[in-house]
Amino acid sequence: MDRAPAARRYAGTLDLVLDVEDAFCPWNTGRYRLEADQDAAVCVRTRAPTDLRLTAAGLGAAFLGGTTLASLAGAGLVEELRAGALSRATAAFRADPEPFWRTGSRSTREAGRSLRTDDSGWGSA
Repeated sequence: MDRAPAARRYAGTLDLVLDVEDAFCPWNTGRYRLEADQDAAVCVRTRAPTDLRLTAAGLGAAFLGGTTLASLAGAGLVEELRAGALSRATAAFRADPEPFWRTGSRSTREAGRSLRTDDSGWGSA
């Protein structure tokens, strides 16, 4: 758990204690101090007071940069325990460039209509 956040680069300076719950890999559950800037990051287990509480899945979503910690908090998936920690973390986790899904100029529905099918209804080449 501590290696992935340390391997990422951040958009700003950050000193944050995350209380992470991981139901899939329970050995990752615990508190981690993440200290980061634009050039380097360190993430280690700690007993320091928690700034944000979240699941490993929530942290993973923010880690990838497509979902903000603020939007996860709005959905009740991140709990801010120290005032201002959420906004600082959201800003630092920003990805540049932001991830995107290239869909082309047609909608998914239009793309589905253009798929040829054989008599069984399955797609054919």
